[in-house]
Amino acid sequence: MIRKITLSAFMLALPACASLAPQTDASTHGMALPGAYDNAAELTGARSVEMDWWAAFGSENLNALVAEGLAANQTLAGGIENVAAARAALKVSNASLLPQASASLSASSDTERGLEDVSSSGRLSASYEVDLFGANAASRAASQANLDATIYSQRALELTVQSDVASTYFNLLATREQLEVARRNLEISERIFEIVEVRYKAGAISGFDVSSQRAQLANARARIPQLKAQIVSLETSLAILLGQKPQGYVAPDEPILDLDLPLADPSLPSDLLLRRPDLLQEEANLRGADANVTVARAAFLPGIDVGAALSSILSGGADLTGSISASLAQTIFSGGRLEGQLESAQARQKAQLASYRGAILSALRDVDVSLNSIETNAQREAQLLVARDASQDALEAAELRYRAGTDDLTSLLTAQQSYFTASDTYVQGRLIRLTSALNLYVALGGGY
Repeated sequence: MIRKITLSAFMLALPACASLAPQTDASTHGMALPGAYDNAAELTGARSVEMDWWAAFGSENLNALVAEGLAANQTLAGGIENVAAARAALKVSNASLLPQASASLSASSDTERGLEDVSSSGRLSASYEVDLFGANAASRAASQANLDATIYSQRALELTVQSDVASTYFNLLATREQLEVARRNLEISERIFEIVEVRYKAGAISGFDVSSQRAQLANARARIPQLKAQIVSLETSLAILLGQKPQGYVAPDEPILDLDLPLADPSLPSDLLLRRPDLLQEEANLRGADANVTVARAAFLPGIDVGAALSSILSGGADLTGSISASLAQTIFSGGRLEGQLESAQARQKAQLASYRGAILSALRDVDVSLNSIETNAQREAQLLVARDASQDALEAAELRYRAGTDDLTSLLTAQQSYFTASDTYVQGRLIRLTSALNLYVALGGGY
């Protein structure tokens, strides 16, 4: 009678195998992706994304800096160890799918006769948990998904280091160029101050002009130490990204206006699912959450263990003796523990699905925003260049008019301030264009 009851429970549990795995659509996850980006049609001359995408900026210094960062960045070094830990966890999960074997030897003697009467025996045993309902396989799948997610996280970290190195270097070059603009502005202020002093000594102007230009000269001088401090901050930040001591580090230099302005081909929105490591990480986490639901469901079903053993008394020359065993275990009452575990796993799976969908939406936005930024900032920089050149012409004319005494100092100072602002803003405009190109590469997943 007992055998019939056990067998009946066993057979009733079998149909549950078909419904253990969560029914998650692994291809689209219930989302309809757009066929194209809104701002992609306006692009011309776009190039395919290469593995070493940063080389498209045409800077040998940047190529060397990124290579150094990938080799020595300490955050990346920590991420590599996280991958190693995930691989070790997968080994643990793999062990549950294989038989477990053990061996033992023992020896004893009569305390009265000493070592003259020693008996010894040996035993070899093996056991295997039958994964009838897929719990162990699901645990392994969860560990594999965790390993995949950790690897993709490392790839995303590499992309972050690459982009941070490039961004910091671009900002450093821009600040250095702004320092040159500030020095040229200081030279202009000193030249104008000399003109003002000559005219004041000649009695052509009042002391008001002298005081006004002295204030302008002081402001021009104050700008320089401020920019020098920013350069030090950027250089030390770059050193840390490269895994170097910030003390004494001097970054390479080159004109920021000489860097290329590449344009990456965004391809199709659906390609993001296979190109962005953060999306691949989210998808792997979703697979792991699905597997954990399977594990939680399997906990409601019976567990089967089979085993075999061989033993022998070695000192007496006895024959081998063997045994085979099998056991079936089923939780009858858990006080709601199993139900709670399943509900928790299902909730985490739904939360991970929502997180994955949200990441896809953010990725789509990142690409379109970057594409639009590239187009609009190209137009903006063209106008900034016109403004810089026009303000330079205006400054030269204002200086000549002031020397001739046909215009006042206020007009000259206004022209000087306009030229300085236009020159400084033009450098910032080039930095923004470089950053926009960089952001597009990052939004597309780099060269992965």
